[in-house]
Amino acid sequence: MGKTITEKILARAAGRKKVSPGEYIEVSSRCPTPMGNFGNLRGGLEFCVEWGVGVFNPQLIRIVDGHLGATASHNAARSRRITREWAKAVGIPEENIYILGRGGIENMFSAERAWALPGEVYLQAVNGHSSGNGALGAFATTLSYGRGSYFMTGKTWIRAPRSVKIVVNGKLPKGTCARDVFECILGQIGPTGAGGAMIEWTGPVIDALSMDERFSLCSLAIFTGAWTAIINPDGKTLDYVRARTKEPFEPQVSDPDAQYAKVYEFDISDLEPQVVSPPKRHVVRSVKDLEGTPINRGFIGSDAGGWLEHLRMAAQILKGRKIHPRVVLNITPGTTNILRQALDEGLFKVFIEAECVVPVPNEGMEWGANTPLSDDEVCIASGQTNYPGRMGSNQAQIYLGNPMTVAASCLEGKIADPRKYL
Repeated sequence: MGKTITEKILARAAGRKKVSPGEYIEVSSRCPTPMGNFGNLRGGLEFCVEWGVGVFNPQLIRIVDGHLGATASHNAARSRRITREWAKAVGIPEENIYILGRGGIENMFSAERAWALPGEVYLQAVNGHSSGNGALGAFATTLSYGRGSYFMTGKTWIRAPRSVKIVVNGKLPKGTCARDVFECILGQIGPTGAGGAMIEWTGPVIDALSMDERFSLCSLAIFTGAWTAIINPDGKTLDYVRARTKEPFEPQVSDPDAQYAKVYEFDISDLEPQVVSPPKRHVVRSVKDLEGTPINRGFIGSDAGGWLEHLRMAAQILKGRKIHPRVVLNITPGTTNILRQALDEGLFKVFIEAECVVPVPNEGMEWGANTPLSDDEVCIASGQTNYPGRMGSNQAQIYLGNPMTVAASCLEGKIADPRKYL
């Protein structure tokens, strides 16, 4: 019986011939492990500094300042200081620390550098959207509460997940992107449709996606209840990785006769732009059903909607136009590299002339770190979540859509179908 890509990767990482879903295994990784400056790490880092607790390999630890942003509080400054003190104490090289202005959202920053090698286990200290790196053909997951022991030993335990295969057929219609594919499928399978599993994305639509769009798609996995997501590496993937690293790697792919816990198959040929309604993350409707809903805030960014391709989508809608007078539209690139490319392409000239807010690269408004929402404001965003309080006040409302839908809605001051502008 054949094996899935996930089973093959985990077997190699555990030094075993084979691994089956449900087995507990101990794995290691030769990929870099990024972490950020987070308040919830502070106590643990202070303990490490005080007691001289080291890490298994300082060369493999990366610190990426991607969530706090330039407008964060004094507590953010303290977190940065403690993180740097810890890094110095355990011997992490200065060149492995990407401070504000040099990094971006760690999930995106790492993907740009292909730290998650095809065929390898890839671990991040925190952030449930590390699954985005599964687009590189890696088993990408978050250490969370196991990060302390992993930093000390270089090993962590994993319960091998079952795999859920999602086959996407057809061709993306005008005005839609990978984000709409995900939301449409989420609306059908629900928040437990891939509970605890690895989502394996496949099919003609996935094959045709750019790497930016594949990262975006995989980053959304947890909203189906999945643990993480992966795409079998193809020529596009391998070219992307080889252009960014000289590290050797052995890509894995699923066998044709691999066994899956579930197989879903969808045809998205008639897909329309999708919008998620507050306050539930899985309540998804066509943009036509919500067209005309008043909004006064917008956000384009995050690892679900802040890639260069997403900024291009927004610029296509906004070029030569101005956003509605009562709307504030925050467009935040995910990394400094994306910012640089967007500047070179003239995208930020479009955004500034459209009267948008353009902060430095970071997670930013996605979690209320800049331009937060106040009571009774209504926002449409290309971010990850719409939970009450996620972007500021818990009295605000957050709708989610693709970057084109967000841009079109901000032009009109109400939820709008982007296809009229294309």
